[in-house]
Amino acid sequence: MYDTNSKIKFYSLGSEKIDLSKIKNNEGLDSSKPVVASKEFNKALKSVIDKDINFLSGKTSNIVKEIIKLLLINNFINEKIRDDIENIDDTINDVEAIISKIIIEKENIKLGIFTTNKKEKKKTQKKLEECINTISKYESELISIKNEYNKLKQRSGVVNDVVLDETDLKKVKEGPLERTINFYVNKEKEN
Repeated sequence: MYDTNSKIKFYSLGSEKIDLSKIKNNEGLDSSKPVVASKEFNKALKSVIDKDINFLSGKTSNIVKEIIKLLLINNFINEKIRDDIENIDDTINDVEAIISKIIIEKENIKLGIFTTNKKEKKKTQKKLEECINTISKYESELISIKNEYNKLKQRSGVVNDVVLDETDLKKVKEGPLERTINFYVNKEKEN
């Protein structure tokens, strides 16, 4: 039995780490040299990263649509929110500004002993408070998306020199089920 427990080293593509404990003959491996991956692996990795970025972009757009819908329900009509994944910091800043406007609007509703339409104003305050809470949750999701997007962009820098051709770009936009169906359809055409 080959014992590697005392000499375990880890390397990956980005920071050059591979688990050398799984390799039985590592006498010929030089751990100081960078790990070289095949072009097909880099293409596949680039494709997956692009697909994940497209997914995050769609999720960002959906969150922005939900926020706008919520704003329209609460009579905030002329609010603009950018939904570009490339400028997600601007989107988060837009959401923070909107939350501030809603808080100011809520605080401007004064309730006193002799206030008229007290029930209606309390109802409006409660509605605005729920709006603030919901948009704050959406903002937290946007921050999570931003963090994930930054990680993907960093990983994308590792395989930056890979250029995807037309068929690879088509595969990035297809869903897994659609890719599987197209694979078998193309296989039938070849036979």
